[in-house]
Formats: sequence, C-alpha cells, structure tokens
Amino acid sequence: MQTIIGINPTQVWGATAVPEYQLGDAAAYDDPSLGHQEFVFGRAAGAVTGAGYAAVEATGFDFAMVSVTTTAPGASGFGSRVGVAMAALADNEYGWFQVYGKANLRTLASAAKGTRLNSTATNGALDDDGTAGSEAIFGVVLGTATGGAEATNADAILNYPSVGTTL
Repeated sequence: MQTIIGINPTQVWGATAVPEYQLGDAAAYDDPSLGHQEFVFGRAAGAVTGAGYAAVEATGFDFAMVSVTTTAPGASGFGSRVGVAMAALADNEYGWFQVYGKANLRTLASAAKGTRLNSTATNGALDDDGTAGSEAIFGVVLGTATGGAEATNADAILNYPSVGTTL
C-alpha cells in the first residue's frame, strides 16, 4: 500500500459522490504546528457529529461513532480500529479519520491527562470513568486534562487506536 501525501484532511465527499480516493487509502500530512499525522479514508456508518469525534471501523472502512454499543463484543469488538473524524459526516458520506499523531479528541467532562480512556454511552466521546461494560480504547492518550462540567475537545496523541478489553 502506498501512502498519499498532501491531502486536505477536512474535505468531505457526499454519499453519492465518486471520491478521488479508495476506501482504506492511507494518507500522511505534516502540519507545521501539529507535526506528522496519518489518516484512513472511510465512510460514515451513521452520522458523525463533528471533527474530533471518535469512530470505530465497523466493517470495510465504514466508521460508526464510538459508544458502548458500537465497541461491544459482537459489534465491532476487540481489536477494531478507532479513528478520529476530521469533519462532520452525514450517513454514508466519505472523509478522513485520523489514526496517528497529535489530534483534537472529543471527551466527556473532567477526563484526566495520561489515563486509560474508554467508550461511553455518549456517541463519539471517550472518557476515563471506567464504567463497567464499556471498552478500553488502546493507543490514545490525552495531552491535556479536560475540566468543567461539559464534554469538550482536548489535545490527544493517537498511536493507531483500537478497541481493547471490556471493563
């Protein structure tokens, strides 16, 4: 597989469009302020609310927002790839999902820096709450703690995240 250079990671293609990329294409982007980043080209399996929302690869490069339902055994389950959406996507729209490098990640309130993150009941958001029945998300670490009482996007480092064990 060859890596594509020089993409626009926030570009979205409509559900009926014929994108210039193939599902599963890998791309690299070197941002002067964020460093090296890597992406996978995928399709939204259901709406993806916005940039920074975590999504799990359901089947064949179709990404659904991470939740305790989509990461559960029997759904996507253990070992499934997790990416961070670079833009809001409607159902069946095409776009890029970040899998490596510094990212902007949706978290729930008061997630701590450097802790294990897991899926939650809130679609697309990760947290460090350790709720029984959620799945650990390996390969992602918050670079800054999130404060306050509301969900927010926070700096994170991605290292090819995947669904881990059920808590």
